[in-house]
Amino acid sequence: MRKAYGAGYFVMNGTAYEADYIVAWPTAEISVMGPDGAVNIIYRKQLAEIPEGDERTQQRLKYAEEIRQTIDPYIAAGHAQVDDIIDPAETRLAIWKGLQVSKGKQVMRPWRKHGVLPV
Repeated sequence: MRKAYGAGYFVMNGTAYEADYIVAWPTAEISVMGPDGAVNIIYRKQLAEIPEGDERTQQRLKYAEEIRQTIDPYIAAGHAQVDDIIDPAETRLAIWKGLQVSKGKQVMRPWRKHGVLPV
């Protein structure tokens, strides 16, 4: 619905957890890191050349806005990180569809002789 940066995306039932149906709103932000953190890493040298003050702050905001343009749920959908981009009004329908997709699901795990191995 809102923001999913870095490991937070995976912890919130991302593709690594083999979710059956992942949807996002058009306002969602899915990325490796947020724009502010990315600016500090990507543009560190350029910002260090600008003296402390209002000019550096303005340049930092400009860089952050450039990065924010690449944080788009449609890009994430293109990389198969989400299954669908939905209108917020369709959220209930998406939840129903997700429940229907997983209704008869059976996860086949390999058989294990012992549940927890001794340490």
